[in-house]
Amino acid sequence: ATQILGGWLGACLGGSRVFGVGVAFTALFTLLTPLMANTSFYLVITIRLMQGLFEGVTYPSIIAVWSRWAPPQERARLVTITFSGGYFSIIVTSKVCSLIANTLGWSYIFYITGIIGLIWCAVWWTVVKDKPEDDPHISTEELKYLRDNLDCG
Repeated sequence: ATQILGGWLGACLGGSRVFGVGVAFTALFTLLTPLMANTSFYLVITIRLMQGLFEGVTYPSIIAVWSRWAPPQERARLVTITFSGGYFSIIVTSKVCSLIANTLGWSYIFYITGIIGLIWCAVWWTVVKDKPEDDPHISTEELKYLRDNLDCG
């Protein structure tokens, strides 16, 4: 259900904002999971449900970002690479999280990944802009190329 909301919000508010908020809250809830686990089973269920709601907006909102940054002839490849990153991360994090759990304890999986997620969000909010014309680092040539080749604003 939040995927539909994520697509709509991404189109209305800007995909990078919605994506950033979705990832930030997902990371924050990840960071809080051990505390909730030590408090109540029901709090873990609640925080995991909330995490899922916020994570649900990420996939459609990243499509909104690509719609403003990638010409149609490049979108399929970029979306494929983007979504493949999610599957690749499952492979990597399963190995890394196993190492973390065996070395530091299970709760550190949540602390470390939550902190990495929040740091990543800070970089995202600083670097990524909703529209090419809002990016102070874009070259004139690239901006012209995108304006000439994008089929939407």
